[in-house]
Amino acid sequence: PGIPNLLPRDRMARYLQRGSCGHRGEGLRATTALAPGHLLYSASPYACIPSKKARGSICEHCFCRKESLLRCSQCKMARYCNATCQKLAWPEHKCECKCLRSINPQIPTDMVRLVARI
Repeated sequence: PGIPNLLPRDRMARYLQRGSCGHRGEGLRATTALAPGHLLYSASPYACIPSKKARGSICEHCFCRKESLLRCSQCKMARYCNATCQKLAWPEHKCECKCLRSINPQIPTDMVRLVARI
C-alpha cells in the first residue's frame, strides 16, 4: 500500500529519522523512498495573526480572504468571515480584545500582537 497524503505521528516515525545536519543544525531525513508531493508533517501554529497589510481582508480565525468581514463589536479591530469563526476565535481573542479596547485608537504592531498571544 502507498503512503497516505498525511502521515499520523506514529506512522511518521517509520518514514523519517531525526538527525544532525552538521553546521546546519537538526533536520529530518527520509528512511525510505517517498513519492513527491506527500505531506509528511503538519501542525497548527502556536500563535498567528494576519499581517497589518492583510488586516481587514482576512478572517482572524480561518485566514480566508473575503471582501466583507464581520468586525468584533468590542475592539472594532478583529475581523471574521462569519459568526462561527468569531465564536471559535473568542477564547483566544478574549484577552486580546480587552487590551485592544484599552489602547483604542492606537493599533499595536504585528509583532506586539503576536507576542501578546503567546
